[in-house]
Amino acid sequence: MSVETEKYCTVLIHYEKGVPPTSEELAKKLESKKESIQAEALEELILLMINGESYPKLLMTIIRFVVTSRDHRVKKLLQIYWEIVEKTKDNGDLKEEMILVCNALRNDLMHANEYVCGSTLRLLCKMKYYRILEPLKEAVLRNLGHRHSYVRRNAVMCVFSIVKSFGVEVQPEAPEDIEQLLLVEGDLSTKRNAFLMLVNCDQERAIKYVLSLQDQVSSMGDIFQLAVLELVRKVCRSTSVNKGRFLRIVFDLASSSSTAVSYECASSLVSLSSSPVAIHQAAQAYVQLLTEQSDNNVKLIVLDRLRDVQKHHKQVMEGMVMDIFRALSCPSLDVRKKARAFRALGSLGFQVHFRVWRLWLRSARDCYSYVLQFSDQT
Repeated sequence: MSVETEKYCTVLIHYEKGVPPTSEELAKKLESKKESIQAEALEELILLMINGESYPKLLMTIIRFVVTSRDHRVKKLLQIYWEIVEKTKDNGDLKEEMILVCNALRNDLMHANEYVCGSTLRLLCKMKYYRILEPLKEAVLRNLGHRHSYVRRNAVMCVFSIVKSFGVEVQPEAPEDIEQLLLVEGDLSTKRNAFLMLVNCDQERAIKYVLSLQDQVSSMGDIFQLAVLELVRKVCRSTSVNKGRFLRIVFDLASSSSTAVSYECASSLVSLSSSPVAIHQAAQAYVQLLTEQSDNNVKLIVLDRLRDVQKHHKQVMEGMVMDIFRALSCPSLDVRKKARAFRALGSLGFQVHFRVWRLWLRSARDCYSYVLQFSDQT
């Protein structure tokens, strides 16, 4: 497949290699019965290979003497080695030794230790050779039902990576398996990963799932809610079917205690609807972020978004000008400058301007008094 012809660099570590050792010297260490010596040799080999050295003859040595090790440090280093080692011949055909590597990876996928199993799944997410992944698909799918959430989470991402790289045709049962996992999964991160896979690989299943628990989305964690908002934006921009139901979900999430969810809801409402009710809800969410967040960068971003809303929906913004001008009490000059750029609208113009400038002068006077007090103390 075309994706296999590309070479990926997923690990980059600087190493002052000096005079590199020969293959024989490294092989002698790798053949040692002491696992600490094997780990040191494997680490040195990895650093040398990352920095341009080639040791193709050592692949078989590692398969014979290192793969069977149960030492956790050796296991971790082996996974890095499988990631960077050259897996094909010059003509593009898979090396014969990789069949033995597949057997080792399959054993790790069925390992009793959940870390070994989960980290192997993470390794396979970076593999772009279908001929290596093909014999491992069954073991990967079996891990969707693993007792430990760390393994299930990485199993979902592994399935997603395979489908994304090579198409859903190579694992036609994957969307259904992921949907079944989504219905019973209790771990939030695993549920989010499973849902994101459906969003990208089988959008109809994702839509069906969200609509089936429409009233429960607001009680789920923020990382899952952000994934739901991603689906809402994708669907509503392509079709108007169920748009009202999706916007109701966004309305419910707009008052979320999570600042990220609240911001994304406001952005979604502004981009997906021109209804005064939707714009008012979005502006309220922005104003709440402006007044409650202490980070000046957040305030500046929110003020820019409010400025964009004001350009197209002046009437909706009229009643919120005073709330926006509360940002004048912020010590940041940039924030105060952007807040002063807003202009009151309609009949409230004079009253609002008067109260705003009084507020600004009061904050400036307080700042000046503080400077004088500090000068007297010094």
